[in-house]
Amino acid sequence: MGLRDALIFVLTAPWLALGPANVYKISMINRGSPMAKYIVVPPAEECQAACNIARMWGCLFWGLQAVVAGGIVAGGVGDRTAAAAKLYVGAALAVAYKEDVVREVVAAGAAVEIVVALLLLSRAAGAPRPKTA
Repeated sequence: MGLRDALIFVLTAPWLALGPANVYKISMINRGSPMAKYIVVPPAEECQAACNIARMWGCLFWGLQAVVAGGIVAGGVGDRTAAAAKLYVGAALAVAYKEDVVREVVAAGAAVEIVVALLLLSRAAGAPRPKTA
C-alpha cells in the first residue's frame, strides 16, 4: 500500500464508525449531543430533532457515507464513482458552511472529502481501464 492508498484509507475509514453511530443517534436517540454546538448551529439541530423529514435526510446522508466508505475500503466501488460521491459531499458541506448551517469543523470535513476525491481521481488515472465490449 502506497502513501496515496494509506491516505485514502485513513481519511475514509472514520466514516465506517461515524455513519452508523449518527444514524443510530438521529433515528433512535433524537436529542442533542454535547458536541453538537461545535458542529452545527443551534437552529439546525433543533430543526432536525423536530422534523421527521430532516431526520430521514440525516439518516440517508450518514448511511450513504458509511456505504461509500465501505466500498472504498473494501475496493467494492470504482475510484471514479467514489470520487464523484466525495466531491458532491465536500461541495454540499462547504455550501452548508457558507450558509451558516454548520461550523468550521464541518468545513474542514468538506476539505477532507475534496482531498479524498482528488486522491481517488489520481489513483483512477493511473489504473488500467477495463475493456468494454
